[in-house]
Amino acid sequence: MVSSFASGLGAISLIETIAEIFFFVAIFSAFAIFFIVAIGNRSDADPTGSRPIAAYLFSGAFLFIWIAYFGIVAAAFSIINLIGSHPDSSFSPSTLSTANSAIRACVLGALLVVFAGGVGYLHLKKGNALADDEANPSGPTKRVMRSYVALTSFIAIIIVVLSLVVAMWLVFGLISPTIFVVGASRTATSRGLLDALVLVVLGATIFTYHQRFAPESLRTFSSRLGTGSSAHSSSSSPPTSV
Repeated sequence: MVSSFASGLGAISLIETIAEIFFFVAIFSAFAIFFIVAIGNRSDADPTGSRPIAAYLFSGAFLFIWIAYFGIVAAAFSIINLIGSHPDSSFSPSTLSTANSAIRACVLGALLVVFAGGVGYLHLKKGNALADDEANPSGPTKRVMRSYVALTSFIAIIIVVLSLVVAMWLVFGLISPTIFVVGASRTATSRGLLDALVLVVLGATIFTYHQRFAPESLRTFSSRLGTGSSAHSSSSSPPTSV
């Protein structure tokens, strides 16, 4: 009955997209629980008692930011899929369905960015303020925050590297389709290349944004060497845009 109702609304593809998003979010949440909570929330002294709320804030930020990420990805992929001709005629029901699916994905992505992204930003802003208020540079809330930054940066850089590899492979496929068999047509290969570039841009944005929360000496591409023992900068409140 639920399936028939969803089919009548033309929402099957939307439900599948949402299911895929929450599947990946569940996997990422498992990482968050282990790294942010298990590693950052150790049995060391916590005189202020702020470590549990810090674990909650940064876990929430992690979860909602990646939900917004997948919303943007789903919307971008749907728009890119509209590029070029499709096997059916321009006025066929399947082509119209493709356009409608893109519209639904864009609306879903916008909703996820506004609500999930907004809630994630608020969690991150509050968690960062909590870490800034802690005077001890090795205090529990700062460790939770750095666990969050490390995990998010780790996932983002993996996305960037793998997407760059795929993008370059597809570029070679466009140059020499006979050697690099990458798609049924140049149009399909170009769509795949754009998909990969979207992942690169989004992953790089998340990576560079979160590196700002790490001490300068601990940032991945910082030329400054050090142990990171200096206090977390008080000016590291979240920028106004991701």
